[in-house]
Amino acid sequence: MLYLVYRIRLTPAAEADPRAFWNWAQEREKWFYEGLDTVLAARWTVRTVGAGVHTLEHTVTFADEAAWGRYRRQVAERSLDPVWEERRTEQGTWWQILDAALHSDPPVALGFDHTPGE
Repeated sequence: MLYLVYRIRLTPAAEADPRAFWNWAQEREKWFYEGLDTVLAARWTVRTVGAGVHTLEHTVTFADEAAWGRYRRQVAERSLDPVWEERRTEQGTWWQILDAALHSDPPVALGFDHTPGE
């Protein structure tokens, strides 16, 4: 698996109106990922301890590098539509992307998951 991980800082507007921010984030996720079939999962966590408290970490999961490449091409194609791109860039009202990293699984089985299945 391949994981694209973003670290995101909320803007003063998001911090001033958290309800509006979280509503926007939920709607954006549905809109942004609709039809991006190479995305296997999207996960969000909030950092609560350490440097960057209250930053978000957003992880997007792909099967492999080819799927990530297809995703990047799809997003690039969508960004050519001015209406789509305007909606995408409204994220600047709510957050600033601090950095992004690409992670992959180790070559041996490690880890466990005891969370209840859906």
